[in-house]
Amino acid sequence: MNNPSLIRKLPNNAAGKDYVVGDLHGCFDLLEQLLAHVCFDTNADRLFSVGDLIDRGPDSLRCLRLLTEPWFYAVQGNHELMMLDFLTPYLSTGKLKNLEDISETGFLEYGGDWIAAYFQPEHECMSDEFNNGLAMILELPRFLVVGTGNARFHVVHAELVKSDYRHSGQTVWLDSDIDRWVDGEDIDINTLERFFWGRKLMRSEGYPAVQQGLSTTFCGHTVANIPRQVLSHLCIDTGAFLTLNNHYAKAGEYGLTLFDVQEASWLRASYGSSNVIMGTAISMPC
Repeated sequence: MNNPSLIRKLPNNAAGKDYVVGDLHGCFDLLEQLLAHVCFDTNADRLFSVGDLIDRGPDSLRCLRLLTEPWFYAVQGNHELMMLDFLTPYLSTGKLKNLEDISETGFLEYGGDWIAAYFQPEHECMSDEFNNGLAMILELPRFLVVGTGNARFHVVHAELVKSDYRHSGQTVWLDSDIDRWVDGEDIDINTLERFFWGRKLMRSEGYPAVQQGLSTTFCGHTVANIPRQVLSHLCIDTGAFLTLNNHYAKAGEYGLTLFDVQEASWLRASYGSSNVIMGTAISMPC
């Protein structure tokens, strides 16, 4: 299964710096804090997102509006996918009589109840501003290939684990495989599922940090208190939304992570603290 919208390829950034942000989940103000800290230049720098812009946090629609910015790029996460599944009838007919989850997608249960603020029952539809965000989600790629050579990196929501890894002797897809996808080769449905839902790598032990033949692949989806690297996958979901809870905010262990690609280092902001925590450098594949 493949089409041009699944993968997007972007050139090296010759003008400025590239940053990657973890699962936003509506925590727009934390992102603002981090971008201000690094003096983000909207005329030269670029910001990439591993998806899950929405749900759980206070400003989901505001996070979606980032998609209108020429310096912002994102892949579709599983929470965007769940919202699209939930709204499938609405996308087909343009009519929505209620917000009952009749198909049991789990979207409302896992943080999607924020969309109620944009539901217009008298018109049986969502608001125009919500519809604009929904249209942009439909256009999001599942995978980003950024740059070439030693500067190349990827962005995916969850992981690049092969469907047949148990028998093939190769756990993850390599740059050479990805290049064939860019050229139009089909991506099998099980691999696409892992783009959204896979947690094998981040819940396993014993794998090396770097996979030869695979450029750094930024991902999210699986929460931990610090970024971690497995088989060239660099997971930067550090639980931004968790710090809306006073218990996690006081502990200071979680937050929103912004990764500086050129410096191979990261910083984190959280609710309940005005401080930005700086992370140590992480090894990057050559």
